[in-house]
Formats: sequence, C-alpha cells, structure tokens
Amino acid sequence: MNSATDKVRVLPADSLYLAWMDCRGLGLDAEALDKFMLTKARLWLDKGQKFGTEGHGYMRANLGCPRSTVDEALSRLLSAVG
Repeated sequence: MNSATDKVRVLPADSLYLAWMDCRGLGLDAEALDKFMLTKARLWLDKGQKFGTEGHGYMRANLGCPRSTVDEALSRLLSAVG
C-alpha cells in the first residue's frame, strides 16, 4: 500500500520559507494536479510549470506563515492524498 509520502515528496531546500513538492507520484498532468490541489486538498500553491517545463509535476508552497497555517495545509494535503 502506498503512503502519502510515496506520492508527494518535499524536496530538500536552501530556502527557509519555500518548499518544492514532487507530486509526480500522483500520476496527474499539470492541469489535473492544479485542480486536485485546489478542489480536493483545498490548497492554493504555485504551479511548478510556472517556473519552466522542468517544473511539471511539482508544486511550490510558501511556508512564510504561522505554524498553524502550515499544519492545516499539511492536514488537508494528507487527507486528499491518503
């Protein structure tokens, strides 16, 4: 059985407030991934393809917010992916 971390993986980063997520494990094209995040996970993230073709299948989250907001986003994402 696949876990959420098999489907969405946060990449190591130098930045303290931006997180890149590899969402290719969800098997969705760029448009479907954006729709999934907006409607199922209820998260508005930066689309990876906004940063070039190598960004397809990735999303970028801004973590420069209160910890409670990050916790809520993580909870929504885990529910949607799980």
